[in-house]
Amino acid sequence: METTVISALLELSDSTDRWQHLQLLRRGRLPAQPWLEQIEQGEICATADVLAALLGQLNRAGVERLLRGPVGRDPAALLEAARRELPSMASALEVQQAWVEPLLAQPPTAPWLELIGLFRDPRGAARLRMALEAADPADPAQANAQRLLPLLGRQRQPQDAALLLELALAPVPLAWRRAALEGLAVGLSAWPLQPLADGLQQLSLDLDPGLAAQAVDLLARLPDGQRQLRQLQGKTLAPSVVDRWRRRLQRAPLVLVVHGRQAGVIPEVLQQLAADLEQSRSAPVLVQALTATSPEADERFWWAARRAGAISLVPLLLLPGDHARSDVPAIARHWRQRAAAAMLGDVVVRRRPFLGAWPQWQHLLADLLAERAGDRPLAWLHHPLQGALSARYLSHLAAVLGHPGVATAYSDPQAALAAQPQPPAVLAPLTLAPNRLSESLNMGGCSATAEVLPPLLTLPTVHRFLLAQLEALP
Repeated sequence: METTVISALLELSDSTDRWQHLQLLRRGRLPAQPWLEQIEQGEICATADVLAALLGQLNRAGVERLLRGPVGRDPAALLEAARRELPSMASALEVQQAWVEPLLAQPPTAPWLELIGLFRDPRGAARLRMALEAADPADPAQANAQRLLPLLGRQRQPQDAALLLELALAPVPLAWRRAALEGLAVGLSAWPLQPLADGLQQLSLDLDPGLAAQAVDLLARLPDGQRQLRQLQGKTLAPSVVDRWRRRLQRAPLVLVVHGRQAGVIPEVLQQLAADLEQSRSAPVLVQALTATSPEADERFWWAARRAGAISLVPLLLLPGDHARSDVPAIARHWRQRAAAAMLGDVVVRRRPFLGAWPQWQHLLADLLAERAGDRPLAWLHHPLQGALSARYLSHLAAVLGHPGVATAYSDPQAALAAQPQPPAVLAPLTLAPNRLSESLNMGGCSATAEVLPPLLTLPTVHRFLLAQLEALP
């Protein structure tokens, strides 16, 4: 496009043609070079909308060229454009490669620090940290430095939690404290858990209701958030914060979907898990066997569902077989129909992933098997599965566990084990509760030649893990 045409289009700030051409530039449909040249020569003004369209279209040489000109001398318009555009594109590798090094070459003043803070880079994090440690919140002239606090949180460097917590709790201007708490919220999962929980507990009692309410919200998002929230019981909270705290404590009733035994019998270890879970959550927990009709839900269950606005369906299934792929969705539809019949059409039935798909579960299983097997050969046993999805899952699980899986018919596990080139010294049936496979292994002579691990839920480590994970569900 001719440079004179670009200049003419940009003279009218409300021109439809101007907007359309900036959109074409933003999408890479127009070359960035002519625009860059006219900015350098002062023929067009580098306004925020022009720079916003250019941000994602420049390579590193283009960025360096842009910053050597008027934009580098006065980055106000660039900062305005970056605040609007960069949060959605800063994670793109090509944008990082174009912008990070040129921005790091700029002086460590507030606008440039804010610009580099829109990216996630350890060098940028170090600059933000140094600037904030040297800043004086009591000095009105340094008020702009508070903008850097959420950006420091965005860097997700664990060592920065202490500074953010210190400022959130300190007797400094409220704007600084709110910005520090926002920084904690942005990088929440990166911070050391116990100091973070202690700090948020303290902030929940703050005299500023806004800070205290946000601290309660963040406590609820922690892995052990419900336990942390319960520790506020009996503490002096502002009335509005008490309401927020009560809403965060509301727990949806759970329906645990399990295999069950013949005629829908629920093994005792699963019943015990449900009882312990109901006590820890202070919300109803039902166990539904795949081999039986849905359990009866009493008034307490529906009252809890109405209060929480949801029912959580948790399939405690270890493999992506037909039960997980077909039966569980049908059970979820059934509970939606029951909720509608109970005049609770606004209650959401949340279907959680089956247990075997949880990465935390897979890693727990890997640690458990490694501990029990030591240097001995181990095989984990599962019922036969069909389909490409099941094959991919079994291959993935074998890689995570570091031991092979063996498809084993419940009626005759000996046949599958006899076909193994190296007889395993340890057998781990992949089952939560006692079933036909675990019983066949112990009754069929396997125990004489190999150690047979018990059903997983009978192990205290597994029970504690499931209790903690299910207790943390909203």
